[in-house]
Amino acid sequence: MNNTIAVSDKLHHSLVEWHEFEFPSLIPRDIDHSVIRKKRIVSVIGPRRAGKTYLCFEIITDLLKSGLPRENIIYINFEDERLVPMDGRELTNLLDVHAELYKRDAGKPFYCFLDEIHNVPNWSKWVRRTVDQKRDITIVVTGSSSKMLGSEIATELRGRGTSITVFPYSFAEFLRARGHSVEFSDKLPYSPAKTTILRYFNEYFQKGGFPEIADHTESRDTLQHYYRAMFFRDMVERFRIKNIRQFEDFLKIQISRFASLSSISNSEKEMAELGYGLSKNTLFGYLGYAKDVFLLFDVCKYDLKVTRQLRAPRKLYAVDHGLCNAVRFSSSEDRGRILENIAFMELRRRYDTIYYHMDRNECDFVITDGHAVSHCCQVCWSMEKRETAEREIKGLIEALQAYKLKQGTVITNNEYADSEREGKKIRIRPLWYFALDTSKLRR
Repeated sequence: MNNTIAVSDKLHHSLVEWHEFEFPSLIPRDIDHSVIRKKRIVSVIGPRRAGKTYLCFEIITDLLKSGLPRENIIYINFEDERLVPMDGRELTNLLDVHAELYKRDAGKPFYCFLDEIHNVPNWSKWVRRTVDQKRDITIVVTGSSSKMLGSEIATELRGRGTSITVFPYSFAEFLRARGHSVEFSDKLPYSPAKTTILRYFNEYFQKGGFPEIADHTESRDTLQHYYRAMFFRDMVERFRIKNIRQFEDFLKIQISRFASLSSISNSEKEMAELGYGLSKNTLFGYLGYAKDVFLLFDVCKYDLKVTRQLRAPRKLYAVDHGLCNAVRFSSSEDRGRILENIAFMELRRRYDTIYYHMDRNECDFVITDGHAVSHCCQVCWSMEKRETAEREIKGLIEALQAYKLKQGTVITNNEYADSEREGKKIRIRPLWYFALDTSKLRR
C-alpha cells in the first residue's frame, strides 16, 4: 500500500511540473511528424542527445497551437531520477493519477508522451493494453535503441504503430540553429550568401551536428562525454557486456574505419593480433550493438544475389562525424572521408536503403526506390586533379550503365559543374549545396 502511494506521489509531482512547464526555445526540425495524427502508437528513436525530447516538445507545441487543451496531453521523462526505482506500476497508475489532477476534454484526442520508456519494465505490454482499451489515446514513446523500440513496435505491438528517427542536425538544421535560414535555389553558388554559408559549413564540418554543441566553441569534451554515455549506458549495461576492454578496442577499430570498407574476417584477424581470440559471431554481435544504438551504420554492396551481397565487405559510417573525430586520432588526410560521412548521413535522412557499387570500379552510393535503383552518387574532396576526376567519373558511369540511369551526382567540397560523358549527365555539386536541397534527389 505504501509503495502504491509512493508511486502515485512521484507521478503527481511529475504531472504537476509538466502542466506548469514552459517550453524552451525550439529549432524546427526537418522531420515529418504528421504520422502522429494517423497512428495510435509512435516511437521516436535515435542516438542519445540527438533531439528526441525536443522533437516531442515541437509536436506538443503544434498540438497546442491547433487548439488541443494542455489537459489532453501527458509528458513524462522516465530518465528523471526522482522516478527511480521503477517496477512498472508507474505506467499502471499514470492515467488514473492524471484523471485525479486534471479534467480533460473527452471530445478531443488524448496524447501521452513517454520519454526514454525503455527504463520502465514491461512498458510495451502496458502500451498494447492501453491502446486496446482506450480508443481515443495516442501514445508516443522515445528511446535510444532501434531494437528496443523499432522492433517491439513492429512485433509485440503488432504493426499498430510507426517510428520516427531523429539524427543529429543536418547542415540545414545546423544553419537554422545558428539563426541563419537559407531559402534554397539554383542561384546559391553565385549568391553573396555563399560566403556566410561556407563559413557555417566549415564550422559544421569540424563540430558535427549534435544540437547541444551547435553554439559551443569547444565541443570535443562534450562529444567525448556523449560517446562514453553511449558506450557504457547504451551498450555495456544494456547488453551486459563482460569483457569491456575487448569491446572497446573493437569499437575503436570500427570507428577508425568510417567511410571505408570493413569485414568481420579482417576484424577477427586484427583482434587476434591484439591478443583477443574472438569468434565471428561475437564480432557480429559487437557490431550489432553499435548499430542498435545508432553509433554506426553499415552499407552493403548492391547485388541482386543475396549471398554475394552478404559475403562482400561493408562500408561503415558514423552517425555523426564530429563524434567520430572526438574519439579518435584524425589528420588532414581524413577530410575526404569526413565529407563522405556527412554525405551519407544527408542521404540517410532521406532514404532508408543505401548501397555501394563495386565491380571493376567503385561508386560510393546506390539509392533504391522500391526494388529499382533510382540514383547513384560519388563523393570526393576535389575534382581538380585529373586522375581523381577520371577515377570518380569512371566509377559513377559504370554504376549508371549497370542500373540503366541517365544521370548521376558527384559530391565535392566546393565545386559546381555539369558535364556529359558516354551519354550520361554528370552533376558535380558542393556538399553544402547538396545538403541544403532537402527535396528528393532528381532522377
